[in-house]
Amino acid sequence: MYDFEKTIDRAAFDALKAVPFNPSQEGCIPLWVADMDFPAAPAIQEALVTRMGKPSYGYTLCTDRYYSAVIDWMKRRHQWDVAKEWFVLTPGVVPAMGFAVRALTAPGDKVMIQTPVYPQFAKMIQSNGATLVTNPLKLVDGRYEIDFEDFEQKVKDPALKLFFLCNPHNPVGRVWKRDELQKLAELCLEHDVIIFSDDIHHDFTYGDHQYIPIATLSPDVAARTITATSPSKTFSIASFKMGNIFIEEEGLRQKYRKAVESAGVAALDLGAIEATIAGYSKGEAWFDEALKYIEGNSQYIEQFVAERIPQVKTFAQEGTYLKWLDWRSFGMTDKELNAWALNEAKVWLSEGHAFGKEGSGFMRLNMTSRRAVIEEAMERLARAAERL
Repeated sequence: MYDFEKTIDRAAFDALKAVPFNPSQEGCIPLWVADMDFPAAPAIQEALVTRMGKPSYGYTLCTDRYYSAVIDWMKRRHQWDVAKEWFVLTPGVVPAMGFAVRALTAPGDKVMIQTPVYPQFAKMIQSNGATLVTNPLKLVDGRYEIDFEDFEQKVKDPALKLFFLCNPHNPVGRVWKRDELQKLAELCLEHDVIIFSDDIHHDFTYGDHQYIPIATLSPDVAARTITATSPSKTFSIASFKMGNIFIEEEGLRQKYRKAVESAGVAALDLGAIEATIAGYSKGEAWFDEALKYIEGNSQYIEQFVAERIPQVKTFAQEGTYLKWLDWRSFGMTDKELNAWALNEAKVWLSEGHAFGKEGSGFMRLNMTSRRAVIEEAMERLARAAERL
């Protein structure tokens, strides 16, 4: 029903993903930043055209139209009964991380993350005055797992005030299971550590893998959790800055809201409001088809790598639309690996070491492009590997 094969010249629209930053990226297929190449859902296109045709662009409120669209989506897709009073609106999930650090830590306090992980986790912690602590994920038999022994030792530190969870996990593609989340939550509760859960990829799960909001485990966990979501990944509308932050406990919510308001953030912009309402209310069929298409891309990449570049390791895709690839067998430094991908393969990927030292020798590939683009990128990588 929906066309995911349509070609869009995104560079002509100054898209971040498509515009080279340096000469080595010229002529490369851009599969780096987490941003879809697909045309936005028709329902979103139509809603924006209709609203922008009404020449009044002043301050705009989020009314019950907005809250109901988000609440209904979370209930329908994830069986989570979110209440309107839990919302704190932010201009995205990344700023929401910074607000959490400002609201809940003091100089000298620590915040823990699980590397390799989205680079903005470390940046938001350190740029907002907290000390970074890492709980590296373990790679066991080709699958990433949580190192609970290490987590338990580090969460005992009285200076540790906040834990940043990523669920589903970017870049490794895990969707954390209930027992894993339960163990993390119990340790955080025992040592009075607040959980900030970045769940921006929550709609992207495959097979029988199910996204479970950690806040739904129990009332006690909910009282100590900040859950960050956004429709920006689901509907490829990242240029409209919006974050729906759910905080059930009133005291925690007020403390967090104070940090948001002190930054001068008062409301979402008009485009963000209309795109969110349209996506969550009328874009579900489009998203379901997009998810199937992306899963097909994932399966194609895994089969291609197994047959044509077997020295590269892939990981079972439980969630997100980002493929984590292990190139360590090539024996290159990170600088050499990136230069090879850009100059020899002419494919622009995300450098793994940016996700933490545990990402050294890895690269991340965005799977949300036309199949023909994915096929060409993989062919380029395979041919370049054959020339080594």
